[in-house]
Amino acid sequence: MSVSRAIRHAKAILTGFKYLLAGPRLTIMYPDEVQELPEGYRGMIEYDWDSCIKCSLCAMVCPADAMKMYVSREESEREGKVVKRPGINYTRCIFCGFCVDICPTDSLKFTKVHDVAYYTYEEQIYPPVEFRKGVPKPLYFREPRRVRAVLDERRGMRYEPADGS
Repeated sequence: MSVSRAIRHAKAILTGFKYLLAGPRLTIMYPDEVQELPEGYRGMIEYDWDSCIKCSLCAMVCPADAMKMYVSREESEREGKVVKRPGINYTRCIFCGFCVDICPTDSLKFTKVHDVAYYTYEEQIYPPVEFRKGVPKPLYFREPRRVRAVLDERRGMRYEPADGS
């Protein structure tokens, strides 16, 4: 190893120690603390069953093939024709927002929910009936402290309590 390379490694290690020991930390202590998310945040998608006109544009525009149209048996039997409704596969969704943007009736909307854990792969796939129930709400053992990210001239970014305390 050359001397200049060893110096660069030493500088990198010192930089790591500097940020390790300097406060405030950039990491929030989830789930005891949660970050308040800005307006327009792209979390999980909410589906309004009643306003959907079943046009399939959301499925057609999805670049990740996460949005898919499913046959609705009940509606198909009732209307005497094949009726399809959208469902979503969160293992594929890249949260690009194309489906939300193209929906002519605003039946799809982003929520701020993003921190949901699943036990199985299949739980992340929402056929229309499950999709209409809404996004799962994160469960906390106790109410988390809300923090927001603010710019800091010295650190670049830091978190402060969202309620101002």
